[in-house]
Amino acid sequence: MGMFDEVQCEAPLPDGYEGPGERFQTKSFPDPGMQRYKITSTGRLMDVLGHDLEPDGYIAFYTTDEDATWREYRAHFRSGQLHEIVRVSADSKDRLRYGLASYRWFDAPSFLFGDAPEVSDVE
Repeated sequence: MGMFDEVQCEAPLPDGYEGPGERFQTKSFPDPGMQRYKITSTGRLMDVLGHDLEPDGYIAFYTTDEDATWREYRAHFRSGQLHEIVRVSADSKDRLRYGLASYRWFDAPSFLFGDAPEVSDVE
């Protein structure tokens, strides 16, 4: 099993899905290391220490909900600001054509060992 990171999304999702405190998995960041991120309601991408990562490009995140429905989304950021989120179908052939062009990186703790604060604590 490969490593992944987690994303909590406070921005509205295009299909209205509101998983209870949902943490979505993502492999959009190079070298995933079990870190947590948040897309804020104002459209910024933050790490668990409160750093604004100012991304350019796309972050894919996904989960399987309680009725086993696969939910995958793609968030598009321009100059650090969320531009849009779209739902991606499971059979979409262009899923791998999207990625991050750039983002600010900080040495944030991993949640794997319980050393990271909750991302919900980030403002």
